[in-house]
This record gives sequence, structure tokens and C-alpha cells, in this order.
Amino acid sequence: MPQPQDTKRYIVRAAGDSAPLLGFIASLEGNHAIRLVETIGPAQQPHTAVIETDAATAHMLEQRFRSNNQLMIEPDRPLSLFGQDRA
Repeated sequence: MPQPQDTKRYIVRAAGDSAPLLGFIASLEGNHAIRLVETIGPAQQPHTAVIETDAATAHMLEQRFRSNNQLMIEPDRPLSLFGQDRA
């Protein structure tokens, strides 16, 4: 299980339809290395999942997703208005 200080939030997005994302979400049950924070989109067809995990697990997911081009993962970053960075 990742240590709390090592975890960060990541966004996992479906590249096309939501079926691969739904499969990924279902696979998280019992996985202690990844915590589902929330899903974005319609309940039965989310297009995005916000997860919390460590950098090593996120990198492993990135490698796995790259091979099938159905899902994408990226760090969750705060939004800013008109490109202004938040301190």
C-alpha cells in the first residue's frame, strides 16, 4: 500500500468509449495500491477517473495504457484562470 506522503492524484481518461475505463475502475476493487477518489461523467459511462497512488504505480499504469491506446493517465493539476499559476 502506498504511504500517504508518497501518494498523489492522477487523472485516468478514456480515449474513446467508456468500456475500458469501467473495466479499469472494476479492477481497482481490492487493489490497495490505487484508491479511486471519484469519477467524472454519467454514472454508467464515466469518461474520467481521479485516482490516488504513488509515482511508481502511476508509471506502471502509463506503460500499460500506452500499449493499448484506450486509456491515458496524467497528474491531476489544479486549474487556474487564464494561465495564472497558483502558489
